[in-house]
Parts: sequence; C-alpha cells; structure tokens
Amino acid sequence: MSAHLAVFDLDDTLVEGDSMSRWHQYLIDIGMVSDPDFLKKDEEYMDAYFAGTLELDGYLAYSLSPLTSCSVADVDALAARFVQERMLEHIYPEAKARFETLRAEGACIAIISASLGFLVHPIAKVLGADVSMGVDLVVENDQYQPKPDGIPSFREGKVHRLAQWIATLDEDFEHISFYSDSINDLPMCLFADEVYVVNPCSQLFKKAGEYQWPVLKWGSQAE
Repeated sequence: MSAHLAVFDLDDTLVEGDSMSRWHQYLIDIGMVSDPDFLKKDEEYMDAYFAGTLELDGYLAYSLSPLTSCSVADVDALAARFVQERMLEHIYPEAKARFETLRAEGACIAIISASLGFLVHPIAKVLGADVSMGVDLVVENDQYQPKPDGIPSFREGKVHRLAQWIATLDEDFEHISFYSDSINDLPMCLFADEVYVVNPCSQLFKKAGEYQWPVLKWGSQAE
C-alpha cells in the first residue's frame, strides 16, 4: 500500500463552483424541475452550509424532489451524463496536473465531498481518484431517499468517514495530505499531516496564515 494518502475536497477545490448547484441547474435545463423558486432555495441552502447552519434532512428532501419518479439506476445514469456534459470543463487544469504528479509518486488519492455520492463518484472516476466518498443516501424500493446512509461526509464527518475507511485496511498511511478551499473542512485540515488550501475562503485563508499552510491559486485565480 502507498505510504502517502492525498485527500481532496471536491467543490471549489478540484472543480470551479459547486457541483450540487450545477446539478440543480442541469435538472432545470432538462425539464425535470417545475418549481420557479428552485434555484433560489439552492442559494439559501448554500448560504446556510457556509454559515454552518445547514439542516441536512431538509436539504436532501429539496435536492431529491425532482427525482421522486426515478430509480437508482436512472439517477446514476443521469448523474454520469451530467458529469460528461457539464462538469469536465470546470475541472481545474492544476488539479489534473497535481493528480498526475501524485500518481507518479505512487500516492493513493481520495476525494471526500459533502456533495451527494452519486455525483462525487463519477467525477472522481474521471479524475482518476482511487477512492471517493460523498453523502450516501438510504435506498428504499429502488429509489434514493432523502436520508443519509451512515455518517454524512461534511465538516467533522469527513474525518470520521476517512478514519472508518482507513480502519478497514491492512496497513496505515505514513503521511496524509489534504487539499480544500473551505473553513467547513477545518476538522480535516487539523487531522491531516500536511495541508494545502486551494483558492481559500476568507476564514480558511486566515487559518492558513496561523498554521503556515501553503496557499494554492488554481483556475482563474492563478492568472
């Protein structure tokens, strides 16, 4: 097993923007949403997430509301199509280059995101990550339900999910690095041995100064 585990947040770290918000816009564009306030609600939920006040069950019910007639296979196929049609162009070139470097060094690469798992996994596959984790959902009657299955992978939940996975392995990693843009990932930052902040929010930028974490400018911010 690799001695180095490189862990990445997804949204605004590896890709420009939020994959969930882009997904919601995609559902509108393909005619699966009739609620005229759907995107306004998305903005409200995102504001709550960044403020640390997001009520997850309500958000999941909102996000899945256009998909109530879809099977798990239907949603997974739609998510794969969404990634190909809408997400590839938003992957930071610097992220691709960093992945290539890490693979050449023999590192194990993981993506852990607070976005829904059925979106995280196809994006991670395109990027070539070895492991991917998102918010998993309970499945009943062959449909995704607005209830998390296990520990949701956001804030301290990312640490718990990663630790659970590592515990299933025969050996531990000697070194864990972590990349993120968001103060919501501070628990993961403090868990990792090495931290890189990517296009950080103002709060994480301040923490980077306190802990002397390198600040990376990717995408348009690199110009």
